Amino acid sequence: MLEPGDVCAATDVRAGLLNAEIPAPSDTAVLCIRRTVDDLGPADLWELARGTAMTRDDLLRGAAAVLAEEDPGAGDLLDELAVHTLAQEVAERSPCHWGRDHTEVVRAALYRILADLADALLEVSESTPTPLDWTVHDSGERYAATAAGGGVTYDVLVQIAQNAPPAAAPVWHHPARPAWQWRITSGPADCASRSCAPFPSALAARHAAECAITALTAGRCGL
Repeated sequence: MLEPGDVCAATDVRAGLLNAEIPAPSDTAVLCIRRTVDDLGPADLWELARGTAMTRDDLLRGAAAVLAEEDPGAGDLLDELAVHTLAQEVAERSPCHWGRDHTEVVRAALYRILADLADALLEVSESTPTPLDWTVHDSGERYAATAAGGGVTYDVLVQIAQNAPPAAAPVWHHPARPAWQWRITSGPADCASRSCAPFPSALAARHAAECAITALTAGRCGL
């Protein structure tokens, strides 16, 4: 399936320009992020920042990036107080009172947040997912399934992550969401197992578990 960033290159190929280059998945993700974020004004940037549970550390990194771009020679001498002041102004002001620098701080922070998310999605999508027939337990707090491959039966469990480190508090109110994990076992309860966490949603954890099953049944990894 073509990604959004591939469309122009694919059109060139169909037109006979066979030397056209289709971006790699990571390059495509960057293009999509920039095209999305660059078109947003202050109010929409704030909505997206709130929706991604942007933290104060995210804002500080965004402020540092903006100030470094304005003064490339600062390097390690970048004024830490200026970074904290700029980030604090973004947190305290309404988007309608943001100046250019405030808007660019949030934009830069969103680039990083969304790029990190894209990297995580690409990482768990390295294998084609094996569709599993999930059974829901505990009102949606656990999902269970079984899979078979190579003469081995695997039990798959997706649930809220146990002892997951607490997430940093967002700058703007955002409903708390639990982290999720998957666990795959084979044989008796004390037999081999593999688990992975955290994931931001049950959907992401189920997808990652299905990718792991593909890798296991193909013999590319073991429990």
